[in-house]
Amino acid sequence: MPDKSLATKGGLLLGSLNLMQIKPFAASNYHHRILLVDAMEIVRIGLAKVISAASQLVVCAATGDFDEVEDLIERHRPHLMIAEAFHGNHDGIRWIKESAANFPQTKVLIASSNVEATYAERALRAGAFGYWMKTGSVDELLHAIETVLRGELYVSPRVALLALHKLVNRPTEGVGKITMLSDRELHVFTLIGAGRGVGQIARELGISRKTVETHCEHIKVKLNYGNAGALKRGARDLLSIV
Repeated sequence: MPDKSLATKGGLLLGSLNLMQIKPFAASNYHHRILLVDAMEIVRIGLAKVISAASQLVVCAATGDFDEVEDLIERHRPHLMIAEAFHGNHDGIRWIKESAANFPQTKVLIASSNVEATYAERALRAGAFGYWMKTGSVDELLHAIETVLRGELYVSPRVALLALHKLVNRPTEGVGKITMLSDRELHVFTLIGAGRGVGQIARELGISRKTVETHCEHIKVKLNYGNAGALKRGARDLLSIV
């Protein structure tokens, strides 16, 4: 019978899920070690509950502190790291690149609430093997895990369709615009959409106000915003629909 206390804590993720009905993972006597990285404790608990209910998967460690990740990887040698790389002012793209370069034996699956049409492709280019939206189903999560552990890339059908549109030079409205931004410009654009001012962005990213202002000017030119007000409105609107 499921642990009610843990199921309650993970309720936002588990919903009405019957853990006894989770489909078994590919048959094997080998257990895959998984490291969970998410700033929200309730998400870590929910993910751990789902993963532990599937055969051949074991959560070897979990943390909400990115500074602990390197030590945990060296200590536990996980086969897979499931992480929310885009939290607060954290530079997720840079972190994915560094993780993929420093620990190539640990594959990275991003589990995020940030819009996949904006972030999934960049995460994959940075070195992640997959991108799963937290609004997705448990079956989708387990399919993503199995796909990545096989050494294959996982994206949702929506992201695959967007990639196909781009391949045939038919970018969808909004998504095609955002792809013009550099990774740093996208990070600044995201913070603007979250209501941050220039000074606050500078402090959070550890850069000068002038550098932030330069990024803003580049964004306005690339996305055709006439002034700062249009940039703020566009950041809120565009990031909410793509």
